Amino acid sequence: MRTGKTIAGALLCLALCLAASAAMAHDLWLTCPSAQAGQKLTVEIGYGHGFPKGEPIDAKLLVAPFVVGANSEIKTELKDECKYESVKPLPAGSYVVAGGRIEQWYTKSPAGSVNKPKNEVPEAIRCVRSVKYAKALVNLGGKIDPVQQVVGQDLEIVPLANPGALKAGADLPVKVLLAGKPLAKAEVTATFAGFSKEGAMAFYARTNAEGLVNVKLWSAGLWLVRVSHKSPFADPAKCDELSKTAVLTFELK
Repeated sequence: MRTGKTIAGALLCLALCLAASAAMAHDLWLTCPSAQAGQKLTVEIGYGHGFPKGEPIDAKLLVAPFVVGANSEIKTELKDECKYESVKPLPAGSYVVAGGRIEQWYTKSPAGSVNKPKNEVPEAIRCVRSVKYAKALVNLGGKIDPVQQVVGQDLEIVPLANPGALKAGADLPVKVLLAGKPLAKAEVTATFAGFSKEGAMAFYARTNAEGLVNVKLWSAGLWLVRVSHKSPFADPAKCDELSKTAVLTFELK
C-alpha cells in the first residue's frame, strides 16, 4: 500500500512538472565548462528551452557576468558570441557567477510581438515586461567553500549548501529572495541534462513561508533550478505584467 502511494505521488509530481514546463518561456543560464584553478574562467550563456543546449542570443541583450568569491568580485569580458572570460585567473575555491539579460518588452498585436511598451504599439493586445537573472556555482581545485552569498539580483535563488559536497539522491536546500526578502509560495522547478529533450522538469515544489525549499537531486550531472515571479506592471498604460525569472546551475558529481 505504501508503494502504491509513493508511485501515485511520483506520478502527480511528474504531471505538475510537465505542466510547469509547458508554460515556460525561454530560460537563460550560465555554465563554466572545463573550469580549472589557476586559469581564467570561461562563462558560456545558454538561452532557450533545450537545456543544456541553447539558442543564439544577441550579446547586446546580456548583462556581463561577474564572479563572486569569498573575498572578491571579479569582472568578465566578452570573448565570443555568448562567451565571456574572467579578467584574471581564479585560485582554488568556490565561486558564484552571476549574470542575466536586460529587461525587454514583449507586446503582442495583430502584427506580431515587438520590444516596445503597449502604449507605443497600435492595436496592442497584451504586454509583458521580462527580466531574467542567472547564477552558476563553480568549485575549483577540489575546494568546497560556502556559496550562500547573496549577489543582489532582484529575484535570486540562494543555495544554502554547496552541491559539490552532495551526492545524487540528496536534497539541496535553497532560499528564494525577491527584492532581498524571502518569497513564499514561489514555484521552483529543476531538471538535469539529459532528463528530457522536450524541456520537461524533474522536480516541482513551492517555497514555504521563509522562502525555503529542498530540491531533490535525482541524478549526477549538470543541473538547472528555476523560479519565476509575476506581478501587475506598475503602469498599466505601458504594460500588463512584470515577469522575473531566476535560474541557478551547477554540476553534481
